[in-house]
Amino acid sequence: MRYLIIDERMRNIEKEELKKLGYELLEIRQSEEVYQEISAHVDIFACKAGNKVIVEPTQYVNMPRLSSLEQGIDNVEAEYPFDIKYNVCTIGKKAIHNFKYTDKKIQQELIKNGYELIQTTQGYTNCSIAIIDEKTAIVTDKGLCKILESLNIDVLFLDYEPDIKLLNKVGYSNKNGFIGGAIARIENNIIIFGDLNKIDKNNQIREFIEKRKLNIIEFKGLDVIDYGGIIEFEEGN
Repeated sequence: MRYLIIDERMRNIEKEELKKLGYELLEIRQSEEVYQEISAHVDIFACKAGNKVIVEPTQYVNMPRLSSLEQGIDNVEAEYPFDIKYNVCTIGKKAIHNFKYTDKKIQQELIKNGYELIQTTQGYTNCSIAIIDEKTAIVTDKGLCKILESLNIDVLFLDYEPDIKLLNKVGYSNKNGFIGGAIARIENNIIIFGDLNKIDKNNQIREFIEKRKLNIIEFKGLDVIDYGGIIEFEEGN
């Protein structure tokens, strides 16, 4: 069985498209422990390290008991940097984060699985990096761009702030979302949670993805929303 962990607030049209790809959906429920915009974001409450998905304790209790899911040690707290404990970016065998604040269970799994830990002062690394493949990414943060380039990652740096929405209780927030939370890869598909044209100045994102022979799944006419990405894993045969 194949699973995806998603933000429970994801639009139904997007949920149905993910189900068509053959996945069962597990939802992160809204939490009052963090501010509303990120209250059900996947990258705030879960992190994949090797073949294990480490889930924050308050969210783990809502998950099915699957061998691929393990409970984290640390609870997420409202104030930065204590809301970044699960927001680790893994690309290839590199893990990028401010490891002063990373959940201890995640660190253990990363080390056990042979990841190189790359320290950065940026805490929201998984939010900020849209991973296209093991050697390719899209970012809007200059500091992270330099780090990725130093690791021989092929980076598309966007020198503008894409119009990515965040959700709150009444609709859209006045805060802007992150590129890594609005784009995800499943198999040979790059999922855009909305219409790519709404964030793609000069068609550079589309060309960058298509150059890698990947299929783009998008939702024409819809605003692009940051859900904190998704996490894919497989259980059994």
